[in-house]
Amino acid sequence: MNIRLIAFALAFWPGLAAAEGCLDQVRELAATHNIATDPPTASPDKASGVTSRELGRSGGVIEPPATSDRSVIAPPATTGSRMPTMPDVTPKPGTPPPQQAAPNAAMKDRAADRTALQALLVAARAEAERGQEANCVDTLKKARELLERSK
Repeated sequence: MNIRLIAFALAFWPGLAAAEGCLDQVRELAATHNIATDPPTASPDKASGVTSRELGRSGGVIEPPATSDRSVIAPPATTGSRMPTMPDVTPKPGTPPPQQAAPNAAMKDRAADRTALQALLVAARAEAERGQEANCVDTLKKARELLERSK
């Protein structure tokens, strides 16, 4: 009896089986490359609470929200609010700042490809969940082509 029910469902909703197949392929490819396919969430009603002016004044470092979670370790109150990342060296007046090492172009390309792959997999997942099998397959094909080019 269950076989008849499945056959009936597949006969009247052929995209259902195909979309599930594409969704499985998306999940498998994402798992292989350790990429999340959850779409980003942002609420237009809720602002982040940090303005560009505040980021400019802070140098891009914002204070995390207070939490009552006991597993979070808070720094002692006696320390400053700076986050030291290197020795505190005061430059001599009139000395130009040291030149930053240029980032490796290959690393930048890999990061860009990984971001593009994630965007494609998120889009393919969304299409599969909407039952748009053809769009899912097309987007998944683009993701695989990107992987081939970036080898």
